[in-house]
Amino acid sequence: MAPLVLELKKDPRFLVHFIHSGQHESLGKGTGKLFGIRPVELNLPPTHGRLKLLEQELQNQASTWFREHSVDCVLVQGDTATAYCVAKAAHSSGIPLGHVEAGLRTYDLTQPFPEEGYRQAITKWSTWHYSPSEQASLNLIREGIDSTTIHQVGNTIVDAFESLKQHIYSSTSLDLPTPYWVMTLHRRESQGEPAKRVIEALKSHLSMHPSQHLVVIRHPNPKTHPPLNELKDHPQVKLLDALEYLQFLTLCAHSDGILSDSGGLQEEASLLGLPIVVFREVTERPEVMGAGYGKLVGTDTEKIHIGLNWMQTLEKPLNKCSFYGDGTSSKAIHAHLEDVLLL
Repeated sequence: MAPLVLELKKDPRFLVHFIHSGQHESLGKGTGKLFGIRPVELNLPPTHGRLKLLEQELQNQASTWFREHSVDCVLVQGDTATAYCVAKAAHSSGIPLGHVEAGLRTYDLTQPFPEEGYRQAITKWSTWHYSPSEQASLNLIREGIDSTTIHQVGNTIVDAFESLKQHIYSSTSLDLPTPYWVMTLHRRESQGEPAKRVIEALKSHLSMHPSQHLVVIRHPNPKTHPPLNELKDHPQVKLLDALEYLQFLTLCAHSDGILSDSGGLQEEASLLGLPIVVFREVTERPEVMGAGYGKLVGTDTEKIHIGLNWMQTLEKPLNKCSFYGDGTSSKAIHAHLEDVLLL
């Protein structure tokens, strides 16, 4: 969302408040600092991973903030609990809502959970739908969304990448043995036994490929740490806490591939020209898989081995490309908001 905030702030006719909920405090503040944005901070108390409590706090605080300020529209991005709760608060307050990254779908409410449910609900409340791709736009149309409210603008993640690209490739990566892959594993549906299967498959693969190394990034959610900690003493593995966005992209750019259950990383992999093995059964970004940049393997041991072997033997480098716009999404959204708000 940072590129859109910066784009709108250039226009003196818009007064922009960038609200940081505190859902992931360290990640949010680091990104704000990177782009030179000081967000409005909500006072979110500890919720200790309890989703219902998190939702209640987010919606209450967003509703209170809207009551205390004169708000003409609200923009949310993606499928997080923050996006869902802020969108619900805007809808309840009668405030027009724009959804950035609209129309991504798996149509499986258990994968990703709870994000697929969040994004479908946000669609129902949205006044304007800023979709990242043709497939996302078609999803919305099939769901009965008025096509005049759908604006296919690409994704602002591409804008962010383009603004940082020079720094990504001019920066020096961490002092790591090569070749290495970068891995993240944080989704709720991956926790427990699925994560254990992933770790065991990785150990097996690394034992058969002693020159291959792995950099594992731990998500701030401590519930995701136990299975990853099984790798902390492995000679081919480097275990790191969450990095700031630019540092993380630089780490990935110097790697030979990505292993993850993340949605956004599927987009960033193609931008970096990297293959990605996805520990999910379904994806809301089929364009990446269809173009040969990724393999969906879920958490089945045999499928994981197939995916890892595919990445191990894949001819590199892949072309750097975007399936979600050309880096002008923020400008397109700005232009639309000019038309509908500055009458």
